[in-house]
Amino acid sequence: MRKTILLAVTTAILAACGAQPTPRTQAPDLTTLNGNPAVAGEILVKYKGGVTLSSLQPLRGSQQVSAFGDSHWGQLARVQVPKGQELSFAEAYSHQAGVEYAEPNYWVESPREEVQAVSLPKTSAPRLQALPSPITDKYFVEVPAGDPFATTSVGPAAPATPVTYSNVPYLWGIYRTRAPQAWEAGYTGQGVTVAVIDEGVDLTHEDLAANIWTNPDPTNPSCPGLHGYDFVDDDADPSDTGGHGTHVAGTIAAAANGKGVVGQAPEAKIAAVRALGYFGGSNYMLVRAMKYAADCGFKVANNSWGSGAKSKAFYDVISYGTQKGTVYVFSAGNSFREGNRLSWPVGYSPVIPGLIGVGATSANNLRTGFSNAGDYVTVAAPGQGILSTIPTVQNPGDPYAYLQGTSMAAPQVSGVVALLFSAKPNLTPLQVRVALEQSANAALTGQLAKPDYRTQNAGWYGYGLVDAKAALDYVLANY
Repeated sequence: MRKTILLAVTTAILAACGAQPTPRTQAPDLTTLNGNPAVAGEILVKYKGGVTLSSLQPLRGSQQVSAFGDSHWGQLARVQVPKGQELSFAEAYSHQAGVEYAEPNYWVESPREEVQAVSLPKTSAPRLQALPSPITDKYFVEVPAGDPFATTSVGPAAPATPVTYSNVPYLWGIYRTRAPQAWEAGYTGQGVTVAVIDEGVDLTHEDLAANIWTNPDPTNPSCPGLHGYDFVDDDADPSDTGGHGTHVAGTIAAAANGKGVVGQAPEAKIAAVRALGYFGGSNYMLVRAMKYAADCGFKVANNSWGSGAKSKAFYDVISYGTQKGTVYVFSAGNSFREGNRLSWPVGYSPVIPGLIGVGATSANNLRTGFSNAGDYVTVAAPGQGILSTIPTVQNPGDPYAYLQGTSMAAPQVSGVVALLFSAKPNLTPLQVRVALEQSANAALTGQLAKPDYRTQNAGWYGYGLVDAKAALDYVLANY
């Protein structure tokens, strides 16, 4: 079953193709609670581990709709309450015996980044087997005539001297993070699965199909689905219904197959975890998705989304997942120009060692104007003008597009983390974080080796620009 696909930011692409599908899932009735959108008439109630839900009586006027969890973590229940009384019922439930916390079922809007349609030339380059040096993929080495990035003053050249910087137009982020040097050392993400918690992934895309994860036990109740799971429609088809998730997936692990683009970890596997519909998703959907990533044993979970609501459920499930060995990478948010509003769960980065917050840089290595900044930014990564995959149905001839946002920076780091796990599979989330911090390139961002958040540029780049090769060298030397 193929789900309907729609992406507002690719209107030009869809119009060119004559396709204007409608979303399959509509947004629920929303209200505003504590200044943030939430599902009207619903709250989340977390029961402690060992509590049997069947033995509990719901508060009068409320009704449990669904629940998930286990005897160790506990059970998170979605509870229906009278509209307009969500906060009072959450408060009442929080005082019940066996309840760990209760809060609104907040709503997270789907991220919408800026897009530019592209038409990539075809290539006859052979499939890359051993990822030789120099890389021979056409989109690494060829620059279209007249491309404004074809002549850029960089490196040792005089400022006024044009320099051919062949990778910039297409895959400049890969080179800026020094991923090819990590590949040449023999680490390409092999043996590592990255969960893309997003709007889904185009499972049949020419640059992704070879790297889509296949579940060895798709009927496992803790880890169902052949290639991932859809927590929006609650079924086993996590196909992309927006486009954002496919773009993220390509940045992480597009295959080195001689066409299209190449991801940071071109031999890693992608698990499609759909927790956002076209209009967004509830905290209940997202918490289920984040727990799924940990229960499936995925080493990395990319989260290119965020919410204005501070949620105990987010803190709870990420703490659980990092203890099981999953690294959660989050985009820092795109609201710097609108007051730099803190996004959640990335705001928990300073207190959860396995949560990595990522800000976005542009080709000049400076923070992009939209990228959030603060002590929750662990490292920065390329996030402006990033070319990657989009669902084939959106542009069948050339299913690629440029997007920009911290949503595009986070998967650069998720890919780097996959490279580290391919070298050292038993790394802990804390060890991964330390490696990223200690190896980040602060020289390019003009910062000290360790950021002093009391300075004027407080937390703009975290510890600096993520550096795949330096991070690899760090883990090989220290772990």
